[in-house]
Amino acid sequence: MKPPQARNAIKKCLKALIDTKPKKQDKDKIWVYFKNRCAYCGDTLTKESRKGHIDHLYSEMEGGSNRLSNLVLTCATCNGDEKREANWSEFLAEKCGADSKEYRERSKQIANWVEINGGQPMLTKNEMNILSSEFEIINQVLSACIEKLRNLKM
Repeated sequence: MKPPQARNAIKKCLKALIDTKPKKQDKDKIWVYFKNRCAYCGDTLTKESRKGHIDHLYSEMEGGSNRLSNLVLTCATCNGDEKREANWSEFLAEKCGADSKEYRERSKQIANWVEINGGQPMLTKNEMNILSSEFEIINQVLSACIEKLRNLKM
């Protein structure tokens, strides 16, 4: 493992301490709430087909969390091939047409899901600041260790 990979692994490890991945029972709740249908296009999904994905409304890169309020059921096409890192609401509008009944119903379903699960899909500024601060401390120590070890080679 190279130092940049180690830094990335450390950052993910620290984040996992405050933002755990959903458990099986959480994923089951998502499937039940969305009635085995993609939150974006409405296609029917089965667990057996493995075409159902749990997608972040707000990506982790944007500060989105692994809380239930930030996770929805999607099909492989919407999640993997089409949405990518797009804003979920804009993507939904593209899928359904922003003025359509379909858009309003799906948007309301997602908004209700967010609300009943705490209404906070993003990590808080305080969580982000603490995470960043703690990572910086570890990064400084790691950088010093790397420098010492590299100097041994000379």
